[in-house]
Amino acid sequence: MRRPGLTEQDHNSPDDELDVIQEPQPNRLKPVLIAVAGAALLVAALVFFQARRGPSSTPGAGLGAPASTGAHLVQVIKPQRRDIARTLTLPANISPWYQTTLYAKVSGYLKWIGFDKGDVVKKGQLLAVIDAPEIQDQYEQAQSDYAIKKLTYERLSSVWKENPDVIAKQDVDVAEAAAEGAKQLTERRKTFLGYTKVAAPFAGVITARFADPGALIQAATGSVTQATPLFTLMDMDQVRIYVSIPQESATLAKPGIQTTLTVKELPGQEFKGTVTRTTEALDPATRTLLVEIDLPNKDHRLQPGIFINATLYLERHQNALTLPPAAIEPGKNSTPKTVFVVAQGKARRVPIKTGIDDGVLVEVVEGLTGNEDVVVVGKSHLQDGQAVTASAYDLPAGKSASQKY
Repeated sequence: MRRPGLTEQDHNSPDDELDVIQEPQPNRLKPVLIAVAGAALLVAALVFFQARRGPSSTPGAGLGAPASTGAHLVQVIKPQRRDIARTLTLPANISPWYQTTLYAKVSGYLKWIGFDKGDVVKKGQLLAVIDAPEIQDQYEQAQSDYAIKKLTYERLSSVWKENPDVIAKQDVDVAEAAAEGAKQLTERRKTFLGYTKVAAPFAGVITARFADPGALIQAATGSVTQATPLFTLMDMDQVRIYVSIPQESATLAKPGIQTTLTVKELPGQEFKGTVTRTTEALDPATRTLLVEIDLPNKDHRLQPGIFINATLYLERHQNALTLPPAAIEPGKNSTPKTVFVVAQGKARRVPIKTGIDDGVLVEVVEGLTGNEDVVVVGKSHLQDGQAVTASAYDLPAGKSASQKY
């Protein structure tokens, strides 16, 4: 279109051409931009699909299932033969082999005490002496009385043997009985005098001391709550481990089952033992069975009173067929547990029966032979008979099955 008042030459001038080039052309750019964006999205989708599918030459290799377009992707593993155990780990208490609190059997002042906390003593070793002069006096008096009555009996007996008509046999018998009674009284007084000396009933360690020299000690012949104790003595060369087993596992906790014990404060150290004895009856208040594990403890590493973790191997099966828990579908209501087995490119649901579950692997006792390819990864939304593309489930390098699952 020509502008009014311009010639044809004016219309074809450079200024007029510049005006034509600078006019916007939005309708011509839109198709180009749409085409570029569509191509980019297509490339991204292809890359994402290929990354999820993996190399097209390897899936399903050796599993009897050729890769098929649109098949569900799964990873499989063959059941493994290995030993498996049903374990139970519980907190436990450590107690000494022997433990006793020592009291004086006679009253008096504490004359001497020779040991303190942490001291090691031998069986029969003298630990303390009670000053009880009245007991000493009673013993000495009994000795004198016995000596007189014994001498009297001996004289009468001698005379009667020489001349039976002078002394009656009855008088000799009475003197003999009196001498015997005095002898027994002397022995009792001597025994009481021995109670003034407190000795160790067994070898062990003094873990507590309650009195000092000069303290008035009451005899513990009646209620010990009113008497002052002298020592607490423990034999720690051997210890007893007490574990309370809940009712659901009590029937498996029998003498002889193996145990492993660990202490948090002793990292890296394990103590092996076996269940020595059980109470054979559950505590009605807690519904638990008390079991005892005896352990040697010559180095006294296991200190009585600390907590210890006890792992009991309640049941062991050797060369059991096992699967990781991720491969097993739990049953619903009364239906059995199942797994998906890949054969001829399809997933087949197979019912199984399980045994021991150690938290890492599950024993399969029925339903599998061990040659099947069992789905571990990709079984969510998987249907019985669905076509699948299977690849082997490989453990990460340097890790065991227990670490993987």
